[in-house]
Amino acid sequence: MKVSVIASGSQGNCVLLKSGRHSIMLDFGISVRKFKIRLAELGDELNGLDAIFISHEHRDHVSGLEYLSRKVNTPVFATEGTWEGMAWLELENRVKVRAGDKVKIGGFEVQPFRVPHDAREPVGYLIEAEDRKIGICTDLGSVNHLVRERLKGSDLVILESNHDPQLLIAGKYPWPLKQRILGRDGHLSNQDCAGLLAEISHPGLCAAVLAHVSLDNNTPELAFEASRGKLPEPAGLYVTHQRKAGPAIEL
Repeated sequence: MKVSVIASGSQGNCVLLKSGRHSIMLDFGISVRKFKIRLAELGDELNGLDAIFISHEHRDHVSGLEYLSRKVNTPVFATEGTWEGMAWLELENRVKVRAGDKVKIGGFEVQPFRVPHDAREPVGYLIEAEDRKIGICTDLGSVNHLVRERLKGSDLVILESNHDPQLLIAGKYPWPLKQRILGRDGHLSNQDCAGLLAEISHPGLCAAVLAHVSLDNNTPELAFEASRGKLPEPAGLYVTHQRKAGPAIEL
Protein backbone atom coordinates (compact mmCIF):
# COMPACT_ATOMS: atom_id res chain seq x y z
CA MET A 1 0.00 0.00 0.00
CA LYS A 2 1.12 3.55 -0.73
CA VAL A 3 0.08 6.56 1.32
CA SER A 4 0.78 10.00 -0.16
CA VAL A 5 0.20 13.31 1.59
CA ILE A 6 -0.76 15.58 -1.31
CA ALA A 7 -1.47 18.64 0.84
CA SER A 8 -1.63 19.40 4.55
CA GLY A 9 -2.42 22.59 6.43
CA SER A 10 -4.64 25.65 6.35
CA GLN A 11 -3.95 26.09 2.62
CA GLY A 12 -5.51 22.72 1.81
CA ASN A 13 -5.61 19.05 2.80
CA CYS A 14 -5.61 15.83 0.80
CA VAL A 15 -4.24 12.32 1.40
CA LEU A 16 -4.22 9.62 -1.30
CA LEU A 17 -4.09 5.92 -0.46
CA LYS A 18 -3.42 3.30 -3.14
CA SER A 19 -3.64 -0.47 -2.92
CA GLY A 20 -3.01 -2.32 -6.15
CA ARG A 21 -5.32 -0.85 -8.79
CA HIS A 22 -7.58 0.74 -6.18
CA SER A 23 -7.35 4.12 -4.50
CA ILE A 24 -9.26 6.28 -2.04
CA MET A 25 -8.82 9.89 -0.99
CA LEU A 26 -9.20 11.60 2.36
CA ASP A 27 -10.37 15.22 1.98
CA PHE A 28 -9.96 17.44 -1.07
CA GLY A 29 -9.23 20.99 -0.03
CA ILE A 30 -7.11 21.96 -3.03
CA SER A 31 -7.71 22.62 -6.71
CA VAL A 32 -7.60 19.82 -9.25
CA ARG A 33 -4.72 21.63 -10.94
CA LYS A 34 -2.67 21.75 -7.74
CA PHE A 35 -3.52 18.11 -7.06
CA LYS A 36 -2.10 17.09 -10.44
CA ILE A 37 1.04 19.16 -9.88
CA ARG A 38 1.60 17.73 -6.39
CA LEU A 39 1.01 14.18 -7.61
CA ALA A 40 3.59 14.70 -10.36
CA GLU A 41 6.04 16.00 -7.76
CA LEU A 42 5.75 12.63 -6.08
CA GLY A 43 6.25 10.81 -9.38
CA ASP A 44 2.78 9.34 -9.14
CA GLU A 45 -0.44 9.28 -11.14
CA LEU A 46 -4.11 8.58 -10.50
CA ASN A 47 -5.81 6.15 -12.86
CA GLY A 48 -9.03 5.72 -10.90
CA LEU A 49 -10.66 6.63 -7.63
CA ASP A 50 -12.97 4.35 -5.64
CA ALA A 51 -14.13 6.85 -3.01
CA ILE A 52 -13.53 10.15 -1.23
CA PHE A 53 -13.88 10.39 2.55
CA ILE A 54 -14.32 13.79 4.21
CA SER A 55 -13.17 14.50 7.77
CA HIS A 56 -15.19 17.71 8.29
CA GLU A 57 -16.66 20.65 6.41
CA HIS A 58 -13.99 23.33 6.83
CA ARG A 59 -12.93 24.88 3.52
CA ASP A 60 -9.33 23.73 3.69
CA HIS A 61 -10.67 20.16 3.53
CA VAL A 62 -13.40 20.48 0.89
CA SER A 63 -12.77 23.56 -1.28
CA GLY A 64 -11.94 21.54 -4.41
CA LEU A 65 -14.56 18.86 -3.90
CA GLU A 66 -17.36 20.30 -6.04
CA TYR A 67 -15.14 20.75 -9.08
CA LEU A 68 -13.56 17.33 -8.65
CA SER A 69 -16.99 15.69 -8.50
CA ARG A 70 -17.70 17.01 -11.98
CA LYS A 71 -14.60 15.22 -13.26
CA VAL A 72 -14.95 11.86 -11.54
CA ASN A 73 -18.06 9.83 -10.74
CA THR A 74 -16.98 8.79 -7.26
CA PRO A 75 -18.98 8.35 -4.03
CA VAL A 76 -18.23 10.92 -1.34
CA PHE A 77 -18.56 9.73 2.28
CA ALA A 78 -19.14 12.07 5.22
CA THR A 79 -21.06 12.16 8.49
CA GLU A 80 -24.54 13.67 8.60
CA GLY A 81 -23.26 16.72 10.47
CA THR A 82 -20.53 17.25 7.91
CA TRP A 83 -23.05 17.04 5.06
CA GLU A 84 -25.15 19.66 6.85
CA GLY A 85 -22.06 21.86 7.03
CA MET A 86 -21.46 21.32 3.31
CA ALA A 87 -24.99 22.24 2.22
CA TRP A 88 -23.50 24.88 -0.09
CA LEU A 89 -21.82 22.18 -2.17
CA GLU A 90 -23.67 20.81 -5.18
CA LEU A 91 -22.61 17.19 -5.16
CA GLU A 92 -23.96 13.94 -6.50
CA ASN A 93 -23.09 10.57 -4.98
CA ARG A 94 -23.43 11.76 -1.39
CA VAL A 95 -23.11 8.92 1.12
CA LYS A 96 -23.76 9.35 4.83
CA VAL A 97 -21.53 7.44 7.20
CA ARG A 98 -21.67 7.23 10.97
CA ALA A 99 -18.71 7.27 13.32
CA GLY A 100 -17.90 3.67 14.15
CA ASP A 101 -19.26 2.26 10.88
CA LYS A 102 -16.92 0.25 8.69
CA VAL A 103 -17.04 0.87 4.95
CA LYS A 104 -15.56 -1.75 2.64
CA ILE A 105 -14.69 -0.45 -0.81
CA GLY A 106 -12.00 -1.23 -3.38
CA GLY A 107 -10.03 -3.51 -1.08
CA PHE A 108 -10.05 -0.93 1.73
CA GLU A 109 -11.89 -1.02 5.03
CA VAL A 110 -12.50 2.51 6.30
CA GLN A 111 -13.79 3.42 9.76
CA PRO A 112 -14.47 7.01 10.89
CA PHE A 113 -14.18 7.92 14.58
CA ARG A 114 -15.21 11.07 16.41
CA VAL A 115 -12.59 13.70 17.28
CA PRO A 116 -12.81 16.93 19.32
CA HIS A 117 -12.77 19.79 16.80
CA ASP A 118 -14.95 22.85 16.20
CA ALA A 119 -16.93 21.45 13.29
CA ARG A 120 -20.43 19.88 12.96
CA GLU A 121 -19.46 16.20 13.29
CA PRO A 122 -15.73 15.84 12.65
CA VAL A 123 -13.98 12.49 12.38
CA GLY A 124 -10.59 10.90 12.01
CA TYR A 125 -10.20 7.75 9.94
CA LEU A 126 -8.78 4.26 10.28
CA ILE A 127 -7.98 2.65 6.94
CA GLU A 128 -7.03 -0.99 6.57
CA ALA A 129 -5.76 -2.76 3.45
CA GLU A 130 -3.16 -5.42 2.69
CA ASP A 131 -3.01 -6.28 6.41
CA ARG A 132 -1.90 -2.75 7.21
CA LYS A 133 -3.63 -0.19 9.43
CA ILE A 134 -3.39 3.56 8.86
CA GLY A 135 -4.63 6.11 11.40
CA ILE A 136 -5.31 9.65 10.14
CA CYS A 137 -6.25 12.37 12.59
CA THR A 138 -5.25 15.88 11.50
CA ASP A 139 -7.74 18.34 13.06
CA LEU A 140 -8.36 17.98 16.79
CA GLY A 141 -7.86 20.22 19.78
CA SER A 142 -7.27 17.54 22.40
CA VAL A 143 -6.67 13.82 22.81
CA ASN A 144 -9.30 11.66 24.47
CA HIS A 145 -9.62 7.96 25.25
CA LEU A 146 -11.40 7.17 21.98
CA VAL A 147 -8.68 8.77 19.87
CA ARG A 148 -5.98 6.82 21.71
CA GLU A 149 -7.83 3.54 21.41
CA ARG A 150 -8.58 3.94 17.71
CA LEU A 151 -4.99 4.78 16.81
CA LYS A 152 -3.40 1.96 18.81
CA GLY A 153 -1.92 -0.79 16.68
CA SER A 154 -1.48 1.38 13.59
CA ASP A 155 1.34 0.69 11.15
CA LEU A 156 1.33 4.34 10.06
CA VAL A 157 -0.19 7.42 11.70
CA ILE A 158 -0.74 10.88 10.25
CA LEU A 159 -1.27 13.21 13.21
CA GLU A 160 -1.72 16.92 13.67
CA SER A 161 1.28 18.82 15.06
CA ASN A 162 -0.14 22.26 14.41
CA HIS A 163 1.58 24.78 16.63
CA ASP A 164 4.16 25.64 19.21
CA PRO A 165 2.19 27.27 22.07
CA GLN A 166 4.84 29.91 22.77
CA LEU A 167 5.02 30.98 19.14
CA LEU A 168 1.23 31.07 18.93
CA ILE A 169 0.78 33.20 22.07
CA ALA A 170 3.53 35.63 21.02
CA GLY A 171 2.36 35.75 17.41
CA LYS A 172 0.21 38.11 15.33
CA TYR A 173 -3.12 36.26 15.53
CA PRO A 174 -5.97 38.06 17.35
CA TRP A 175 -6.61 36.74 20.84
CA PRO A 176 -9.98 35.08 20.05
CA LEU A 177 -8.31 33.04 17.28
CA LYS A 178 -5.47 32.07 19.61
CA GLN A 179 -8.03 30.91 22.16
CA ARG A 180 -9.82 28.86 19.50
CA ILE A 181 -6.61 27.13 18.41
CA LEU A 182 -5.55 26.43 22.00
CA GLY A 183 -9.00 25.17 23.03
CA ARG A 184 -10.10 21.57 23.45
CA ASP A 185 -11.84 21.75 20.07
CA GLY A 186 -9.06 23.62 18.28
CA HIS A 187 -5.76 22.26 17.00
CA LEU A 188 -3.14 19.97 18.51
CA SER A 189 0.18 21.41 19.70
CA ASN A 190 3.58 19.85 19.04
CA GLN A 191 3.77 18.71 22.65
CA ASP A 192 0.32 17.12 22.66
CA CYS A 193 1.09 15.33 19.40
CA ALA A 194 4.35 14.02 20.86
CA GLY A 195 2.50 12.80 23.95
CA LEU A 196 -0.02 10.94 21.82
CA LEU A 197 2.75 9.35 19.76
CA ALA A 198 4.44 8.15 22.93
CA GLU A 199 1.19 6.58 24.13
CA ILE A 200 0.39 4.71 20.91
CA SER A 201 3.94 3.72 20.00
CA HIS A 202 4.47 -0.02 19.59
CA PRO A 203 7.03 -2.24 17.82
CA GLY A 204 4.89 -2.51 14.67
CA LEU A 205 4.60 1.26 14.12
CA CYS A 206 6.53 1.86 10.89
CA ALA A 207 6.20 5.61 10.51
CA ALA A 208 4.51 8.78 11.72
CA VAL A 209 3.72 11.89 9.72
CA LEU A 210 3.38 15.23 11.51
CA ALA A 211 0.67 17.13 9.65
CA HIS A 212 -1.24 20.43 9.54
CA VAL A 213 1.93 22.30 10.60
CA SER A 214 1.22 26.03 10.90
CA LEU A 215 3.27 28.43 8.79
CA ASP A 216 2.85 31.23 11.35
CA ASN A 217 2.94 29.44 14.70
CA ASN A 218 5.31 26.55 14.13
CA THR A 219 8.35 25.36 12.23
CA PRO A 220 9.11 21.90 10.81
CA GLU A 221 12.15 21.77 13.09
CA LEU A 222 10.12 22.44 16.25
CA ALA A 223 7.50 19.87 15.29
CA PHE A 224 10.14 17.25 14.53
CA GLU A 225 12.13 17.91 17.69
CA ALA A 226 9.06 17.58 19.92
CA SER A 227 8.21 14.12 18.55
CA ARG A 228 11.74 12.85 17.99
CA GLY A 229 12.42 9.75 20.04
CA LYS A 230 8.75 8.88 20.55
CA LEU A 231 8.75 6.12 17.92
CA PRO A 232 10.31 2.65 18.01
CA GLU A 233 13.50 2.12 16.06
CA PRO A 234 13.77 2.17 13.06
CA ALA A 235 10.42 3.86 12.39
CA GLY A 236 10.47 6.98 10.22
CA LEU A 237 9.32 10.43 11.37
CA TYR A 238 8.19 12.87 8.67
CA VAL A 239 6.96 16.47 8.70
CA THR A 240 4.59 17.87 6.06
CA HIS A 241 4.98 21.31 4.47
CA GLN A 242 2.08 23.43 3.27
CA ARG A 243 3.81 24.49 0.06
CA LYS A 244 4.88 21.09 -1.24
CA ALA A 245 3.75 17.49 -1.50
CA GLY A 246 4.90 14.62 0.63
CA PRO A 247 5.79 12.39 2.16
CA ALA A 248 4.81 9.34 0.10
CA ILE A 249 5.24 6.16 2.14
CA GLU A 250 5.16 2.58 0.92
CA LEU A 251 3.97 0.01 3.43
